[in-house]
Amino acid sequence: MEIRNLNTFLKVAALQNFTQASRELGYSQSNVSAQIQQLEREVGAQLFNRIGKNISLTQYGEELLPYAQQIVSTSLRMENFLKSDEELGGTVRIGVVESLFELLMEDTLIRFHQRFPRVKVELDVDATATLKDCLQNGILDAACLIDDPLSKTEWRCWHAVNIPVVVIANPSHPFSERHEIKLEELAGQEFVLMEESAPYSVNFQRIMAEHQIELKPFLKLQSTHMAKRLVEREQFLSLLPLYAVQSAVEQGHIKVLQIPELTQMQAVQVVLHNNKVVTPQVEGFMEELRTVIRHKA
Repeated sequence: MEIRNLNTFLKVAALQNFTQASRELGYSQSNVSAQIQQLEREVGAQLFNRIGKNISLTQYGEELLPYAQQIVSTSLRMENFLKSDEELGGTVRIGVVESLFELLMEDTLIRFHQRFPRVKVELDVDATATLKDCLQNGILDAACLIDDPLSKTEWRCWHAVNIPVVVIANPSHPFSERHEIKLEELAGQEFVLMEESAPYSVNFQRIMAEHQIELKPFLKLQSTHMAKRLVEREQFLSLLPLYAVQSAVEQGHIKVLQIPELTQMQAVQVVLHNNKVVTPQVEGFMEELRTVIRHKA
């Protein structure tokens, strides 16, 4: 049984597309098909359902998946076990949500480059939903997201920490002088909210709808930094992770509103897709990112 065929199997399983897998691997499509057929003959079972242009793993394919990951990962480690971190090359492709980019990436990238000076990093800053799609399609090796805890059936969580999500206001806003704000008092207030795909924004709007409270977001955007800056300048409200505004709160530029009926937490998670083979370089990046998260998030 060839390691190459197992690696091809993992790529096709991740992308669920022979054409895309051949492009990613640099093989012809016929070569990819031949490798899968050879592997199926060796294991004595069909690994993929092929219905028209759609493919999916069979039960045998699902059962083979963890063994293939372990074998390919072990093979990669055997190739590199005599090499120091400084000697390893290659590229790691990492995704991160915008709100965590400035907080975590500067220190992580410096630490990683000092440890793996020959490894290139490709960094993708985008929304949680987009990054999850990229992980599912094998475009990214790992990502740092803020979301509800992800399903263990599809995702491997390398590290997670729960973070409060808070409503913030300009210090001159009338709510800033209050010890407590009732949830219904948020009705009609001018909110700056994150885009629809931001999980904490989705949860907040769901909670408000359940209480039949009408929100008045005058702006939806992707940048937590811009949302914080707008609240610092005008009497707007916004809902943001505490880590994104902690410094401004400590400096007195914004206030965190106390709303007993609204206790919202989200998980900052370093995740991989379950189909992903973890190389020493990817593992090293996640280790450095985890260290920085423990200090900053």
